Amino acid sequence: MNSPLPVAPPGRPAERRHDGSPLPPVCLACDPALVMLGCDAALTVLAGHCPDPFPLCRACRRVGVIYLLHFTQPYKHARHYLGWTRDLPGRLAAHHIGTGARLLQVVADAGIEWRLARLWPGDRHRERAIKRQGGASRACPMCGVHPRVARATQNA
Repeated sequence: MNSPLPVAPPGRPAERRHDGSPLPPVCLACDPALVMLGCDAALTVLAGHCPDPFPLCRACRRVGVIYLLHFTQPYKHARHYLGWTRDLPGRLAAHHIGTGARLLQVVADAGIEWRLARLWPGDRHRERAIKRQGGASRACPMCGVHPRVARATQNA
């Protein structure tokens, strides 16, 4: 499978730009191409090409990421879970075994699966702001919403 992303497979040198400088590291939270795909699709594309199962840049690892989990079936009124972490693999593993959030425990007990739908770079304050906006389905690529990518500011 040809990857649309310039990611070097493990054991091979990283690809470089035309000027010889290395490409920036791949980040699920702030790489525009991956953000547009959504996490589930991006992880499928990166499988076998990236040694890190959840690639994040140094800034996202330091500050943390806000993650959106999409439930395969609604649980009562809930269709999504939004959380924040600095250790994404560890937090997702905790949710998977039922020691994370209470909502995810009852979702698992009901036999409902979940998928990682989207990531945002940010801290707990940004997580609260996203939760206050309400309507997580409006930010979920699996619900048919495609996130806008921030445009670079133009200097006049």
